[in-house]
Amino acid sequence: MTNRWWIVLLLVALVACNKDNDLEIQEGNQYLTHVIEERKIEKTELAAQITDFISGQGINLPEALILGFLRDIDVAAIEYNTVGADGSTVTASGVIAIPSGTISYDHLLSIQHVTLDIDQAPSRQDFYFEMIPVVNGHIVVMADYLGYGSSQTPDRQHPYLHARLTGTACADMIEAAREYLHDKGIKEETDSLELIGYSQGGQATIATVLELERRGKGKSIRAVYAGGGVYDLEETLQTFISSTDALDSYSHTGYAPYLIRGMAYGEQLDVQDENVYAPEVISKGLNKMFSTRPLSEWHQALGTDITRVMHPDFFAQPSFNGNEDVLAIVEALRTNSLLNASPQPQTYIHLYHSPKDEQVPYSNSVNAHSSWPATSLTDLEMSKHGTCGVEFIMRYMGLWEIFGPLIKAGK
Repeated sequence: MTNRWWIVLLLVALVACNKDNDLEIQEGNQYLTHVIEERKIEKTELAAQITDFISGQGINLPEALILGFLRDIDVAAIEYNTVGADGSTVTASGVIAIPSGTISYDHLLSIQHVTLDIDQAPSRQDFYFEMIPVVNGHIVVMADYLGYGSSQTPDRQHPYLHARLTGTACADMIEAAREYLHDKGIKEETDSLELIGYSQGGQATIATVLELERRGKGKSIRAVYAGGGVYDLEETLQTFISSTDALDSYSHTGYAPYLIRGMAYGEQLDVQDENVYAPEVISKGLNKMFSTRPLSEWHQALGTDITRVMHPDFFAQPSFNGNEDVLAIVEALRTNSLLNASPQPQTYIHLYHSPKDEQVPYSNSVNAHSSWPATSLTDLEMSKHGTCGVEFIMRYMGLWEIFGPLIKAGK
């Protein structure tokens, strides 16, 4: 393992202590229904763990120096009401991270997380690493997404990249966080928001912006940062089914059935597995793992040839051989492509993407930059989708100029 990964592992390694959940939920809350757990992470404990970890990676920094950049953090896992795929009320979950001692706030930072195994819901982790901007003084809010945490279903259904359901779940989590903070006696000075997210989180961030604007709350958004997201589902599908290089060398083919299932679930489509997956997937019974095993296991089991994962009719454009189930999925992709949103997002959006991204085509951000009314596009410097996620967070935190040269040099 190269040392460039030390920052990722460092953040993942943070653990929590002093657990409690005695907050009394006040009557009149519309969203917040339950506090699952409250816990405190002390900066001295963080500093000791960080020092031990990075020294094991050959990086020696005084613990006192590290301590100076940290602060105690309070973390709460909560449950709240949102809307499910069938329109019914669903109990969902999420996390709030607060700099300890906070008595008031002038904004919330809503972070939308990357694609995770359903069993890795942020609310079920001691401290999920993408919430690290809390050490910069932000109150961080993060939804688990539907199908994760408290809303997990026995058949592991998640409306992956479904625009409306994603935006609604995240926007409702923001409101639940406000209610939690109110119940804690932490005063809201303004209703300002910042939103950030990378990969699936980038898509979720824009979906949340659209939902907030739909609710008439667009003026409360003061900044948006979206990195490496899939904003044009149709274009992304076209890229992978028309590129000779991508057809037999894509290392994350599990995303194909994850997306197909997500669209079918989100749009409540009645599609049959044998009509949307390759015959080999059906004959080997690989489709059974989609409702029983974590997404991380799908990629290896399915191999790198996407033509042996998706039904052949997906590659028979433009008619798709009249396959009604494939046509229904393609229409769902068209409906949930954020570039097709009407109206388009009005909030200014800072886009980030690597031209070398091997998982999410760079064209997503190029097309978004040219289509949305107010955007900037910054090229990320790392060459891999995963490491670009680290770069994205560090840029947001103002740390890239410090650590970027070291990471790129492999030190």
